[in-house]
Amino acid sequence: MRDTVLIEEMTWPEVRDAIAGGKRRVIVMLAAMEQHGPHLPIGVDTYLGYATGTRLARRLGDALVAPVVSLGYSAGHLPMAGTVSIEEPVLEATILDVCRSLARHGFEEIIVLCSHGGNYHALQHVLPQLRKELAAVRISAITDFDEWLESTKRFAAQEGLDMARLGVHAGQGETSMMLAHRPDLVQMDKACEGFTGDASIRWRSKVPPPMDEMSPTGILGDARGSTGALGERIFADRIERVAKMIERGELAR
Repeated sequence: MRDTVLIEEMTWPEVRDAIAGGKRRVIVMLAAMEQHGPHLPIGVDTYLGYATGTRLARRLGDALVAPVVSLGYSAGHLPMAGTVSIEEPVLEATILDVCRSLARHGFEEIIVLCSHGGNYHALQHVLPQLRKELAAVRISAITDFDEWLESTKRFAAQEGLDMARLGVHAGQGETSMMLAHRPDLVQMDKACEGFTGDASIRWRSKVPPPMDEMSPTGILGDARGSTGALGERIFADRIERVAKMIERGELAR
């Protein structure tokens, strides 16, 4: 069998045989297509969804990665060209159908994670129905943006980084991860500073304010100083933390 954990790269007999051979988990990443400043591509959350899913699957050792859900709730970014957003009920229905499909094939656990902050509310809202309907399958999920935020703050403190510069959108964090995963898509000559104040209104509000009013660059943080080496450390820290949470069963509660 070819060395891949991505279902979309496999044939159906390969997926069937992988499940029979012990790939009992499947990872579903909820991403987006939205602006990420003047230096990063629209598809950052989708690219990082694939990177996160793949690295996590290999760390767990018994998981495959479903096709990333590449459209998410990105209403606050719509004023900026290229952003494509779907409404939360559409996203919820998509999550249900994706998990229904995967549950048919013999997976024992479906792990649902967000690589886009705007998707947490929809996942949180649909999770009870998902667990009730697919009671025979363990559904593990992180539904709280604050979990990611607090773990990122701890990482920043350990690394001696300024959280305001690391940022929550297209800053040093995401830019460094893209430099680690897809450096060919990063235009560092266009990297600049964005909004570095309190951006919590964006995840505390049902409808976040237009991004272009908060940050004309589209960046929450500062993209300057980003490196692929930092991106690798961010990935390593995050993957290990989430893998341990999954292995301890903390995400299935």
